[in-house]
Formats: sequence, structure tokens, C-alpha cells
Amino acid sequence: MINKQLEYMPEAGDTLEQYLEKAKKYDFRCVFVNTEEYDFAKEYLKDTDVLLVGDIDFPEGVLTLSDKMAQIKKFADKGFKEIDYVINQENIENKNFKAVHEEMQTVRDFCAKHGMAEKPIVEMCKLDNDEAAKREICKITNEIRPTFLKTSTGRSFGGAKISDVKLMKEELDDGILIKAAGGIHHYKEARAFLDAGADVLGSSSAVKIIEEEKN
Repeated sequence: MINKQLEYMPEAGDTLEQYLEKAKKYDFRCVFVNTEEYDFAKEYLKDTDVLLVGDIDFPEGVLTLSDKMAQIKKFADKGFKEIDYVINQENIENKNFKAVHEEMQTVRDFCAKHGMAEKPIVEMCKLDNDEAAKREICKITNEIRPTFLKTSTGRSFGGAKISDVKLMKEELDDGILIKAAGGIHHYKEARAFLDAGADVLGSSSAVKIIEEEKN
């Protein structure tokens, strides 16, 4: 079963309790909640090992670094031990790698001090015409060593691609995990991304994926 490699995104129309109940039933790796939902979710999932994860600047990626750090601090103060955050998209689109490096390093330093895992998100689709830029992002990641590198938010004009996961697997050092997200709706797709080198997958279709896996 690949349930522990699935990070469950909310499905349209579900209440928080319905969302958490599905996560409990299928024993997914994690769910995403905000700081106001944290206490309820922690109590609801207290007898499970489902992680509570926050997301910051999602999916826009427009915050300044100082504003982003202020938000990350709020999540850390609440008790979160893992965070997904979108790297500033203007810097990605303009290939301002110095600024990307600074952002990733600042977040890494903070998370390391607070016992948090982090997943910087790069919209790889915005670099589709420049493989060298994608490899440069991986080079920066190797220098900073965040817990994960994530392919996409799934909310831009493109989601995860097998080719990007393969490139990341080729370029990233051992120990840096890969998350693929965006457009993964079926078990066969999920299996293909895992076989290509992804360690975890983000999907609002996680329940469907597990049910298809059973069959």
C-alpha cells in the first residue's frame, strides 16, 4: 500500500471533520491544516501517526521573505513540525537564483532551529523551456539541503511531470526527498511518479488512488 507516500489534500465540499476522518481511515502520511484548525485536528487524529502539515504562500508565491518568515514563525509557535512553502514566483520566473538561494537558506536555518521539516515548492512548469534553470534549482537545493524539494503547487498552469521527477532524482543528493504534486488522479499515475523517484505525492485524489490500488 502506498498510503504513507500520499499527502492528502482536501477534497472539494468536505468539512474539516470529513477530511480528517478520511485521513484517519486510510492512514495517509499527512493532512494540511491552518493554525486555527490545528488544535481540533491534533485531537481528532491523536490515536494516529498522520502528520499535521501547514502551507505558506500557497499557491501564489508572492510574499516577501520577511512576511513569509513571520508566517512560518506562527506555524512553528503553534506546534507544526512540517511546512510546505512556495518559493517566490517572481524570482523563479526571472531566474533570480541569488534570491532563491537566500529564501531557501533562511527558511532552512529557521526550520533546523525549530525541529521542522520543510518542502520548498518550485513551479517547474515555469521553467519548462530551460532545463539548465531546473538543474540550477537542484544545485541550490543540494547546497542548502532542505528536507524535500517539491515539483509544483498543482494550482499553476502545469502540475507534476515524470520528466521533472527524473531530473530531480538525477540531480539531488541522497537524503533530499522529492515530492510530486499536481494532476495525480489515479493509481497508475501515482505508481509511475513513485517509480520515477518521487518519495511522496500530494493529491486530493488520494482516497481514489488507494481504492484503485486495492483493485
